[in-house]
Amino acid sequence: MLAQSLSQASSTSLSNHITTPHPPANGGYQTALSRDIERRSFERWGSTQPTVLIGRHHSLTGALEKLAHFAASESTVLITGETGTGKELFARALHLLSPRWRGPFFSVNCGRFAESQLIVSELFGHKRGSFTGAVADHHGVFEEAEGGVVFLDEVGELTLSAQAMLLRVLSEHEVRSLGVSRAKRVNVRVIAATNRDLKALVAAGTFRSDLYFRLRQLRVHVPAIRERGSDWELIADYQLQQLGTRATTMKCFSEEARTALAEYPWPGNVRELLGVVDAAFHLSDGPVIERLALAELLEEMTREEELRKIPLYREPETLLSRMTSGGQTFWDAVYRPFMSRDLSRAEVREVVAQGLYRTRGSYKKLVTLFGIEQADYLKFMDFLRHQQLKPE
Repeated sequence: MLAQSLSQASSTSLSNHITTPHPPANGGYQTALSRDIERRSFERWGSTQPTVLIGRHHSLTGALEKLAHFAASESTVLITGETGTGKELFARALHLLSPRWRGPFFSVNCGRFAESQLIVSELFGHKRGSFTGAVADHHGVFEEAEGGVVFLDEVGELTLSAQAMLLRVLSEHEVRSLGVSRAKRVNVRVIAATNRDLKALVAAGTFRSDLYFRLRQLRVHVPAIRERGSDWELIADYQLQQLGTRATTMKCFSEEARTALAEYPWPGNVRELLGVVDAAFHLSDGPVIERLALAELLEEMTREEELRKIPLYREPETLLSRMTSGGQTFWDAVYRPFMSRDLSRAEVREVVAQGLYRTRGSYKKLVTLFGIEQADYLKFMDFLRHQQLKPE
């Protein structure tokens, strides 16, 4: 199933210290299965949503083989992996390999919705007047995706009420919109993804055990870049080729630059790698991208990664002082880091507890202390409640 080996091409117009980004023969960037997925992607969506999976390492090909086996099933599939590994790309590939591939594909990032009603409305719909702001009837994603697939990214961020409704979809194939008494049958397949440990969330009481057992049966793990051998090089060269084709200016990495890329750990995985290649391509004036063009990019990302590891950043007193001094609001200092997994629930609970100590237990005064507009009081309380962030 593997494509032919990557053919090494060198340019006679450049020195022996650089490597050209010319495409390998016979689609050597990809496996035969990946090429089939890309062909179906173009047939289904044209060039608007390309589904291109680059790499030939056994960890990737093994995951794709498993994906192909699961595609024939109608069961729910759980895709796991670190941030930036391409979990949505895998979900699209699974859809394209399945009998539903000509049907609709809806992607929902569950982490975008802090309020329970918003995510429930997005997924399951609502009736006019069912809650404040519901000025018209709204069909949810599960109704819109009839005959196709719903991809739930960051499924671990779903509120408990939304989890209960999702469980009903998986077990009974029914949805009940907010404000509607009767359930409606739906014909959809669910693909879920997470970079969090759902088993740990179950133990913490923030994820339903019955939903977890439903999701975990068919699992595909997307490997990190560091687990994929030299696949990073294929991805980088492929991206250079794409950029060069669009700009009608082909560029390549010097050997020193390539060594720098090989030594970098890529904590942001494929997403980070593509960003670095894009930036390096546009920052480099000549046809050869030297190590110097990468140095500032890689050093900056390394500093950011180190900053995330500094315990002081997580100390409740530091976060609290940022909000009380007016430098940041709760949404910037706490909400966003929590949603991006940089703050744990225990840390947020401690920040809230210290704030409540200052306001003598008043949540009304707490929003002012945290720099939150009074109009967002209910949003703030709903976020704390549904994320189980209220201190004991």
